[in-house]
Amino acid sequence: MRRFRASLLPGEDRELLLDEAASHHLLRVSGIAPGERVELFDGAGGAATAELLGAQDGRALLVQRGPDRQEAPREIVLLVGLSKHAAFDTLLRMATELGVWRIQPFEAARSVVRGERVARWERIVESAAAQCGRADLPQVRAACSLSEALRDLPSQGERRVLVPGGPLRPPPAPPCVLLVGPEGGLDPSEVQAALSHGFLAEGIARNVLRVDTAVAAALGRLG
Repeated sequence: MRRFRASLLPGEDRELLLDEAASHHLLRVSGIAPGERVELFDGAGGAATAELLGAQDGRALLVQRGPDRQEAPREIVLLVGLSKHAAFDTLLRMATELGVWRIQPFEAARSVVRGERVARWERIVESAAAQCGRADLPQVRAACSLSEALRDLPSQGERRVLVPGGPLRPPPAPPCVLLVGPEGGLDPSEVQAALSHGFLAEGIARNVLRVDTAVAAALGRLG
């Protein structure tokens, strides 16, 4: 069943109009016909089945069939150094698919890419959520410094910083925080800053990993 983002779920047997972007994708790109059913998700953990009734002023008109379903978030926070666009786009998709709750990019000493691209990042995670069946969206925050990111962490849960050659440890259970550096890794002062904020250094592979591979490997261990 195809999935589309709705700003809200109207309730069982009630109608709603999708916004223009979602309507274009449903009506023009996907070619959903009246009478077909799709799944709507609101990005906050709610999902529901809906039936397409038709189009109204170029927007998709649907009726919700059945009650809302709620999905509880997994409190996994990912702090990740800004990286080249292709790798960063990939890790955003992987983090969404693997259940990250919040993504906090930071400008690391070895980051070669800087600047704000929050709107682009939000589009990527929304698309990934629609494809993977997730009903909530990760919070994607604006890039900041590592020191700012470390000052704004949840008080609960284990904290791990990925360091090539670090000790192998059993994976943490959510809630937890994972810190991954950019291409080139974290510099020693950044690792020390993380350790001073309660992080444990850990390694996850024998070899040095790309940042997107490291994110996927670390999150995949959480189950």
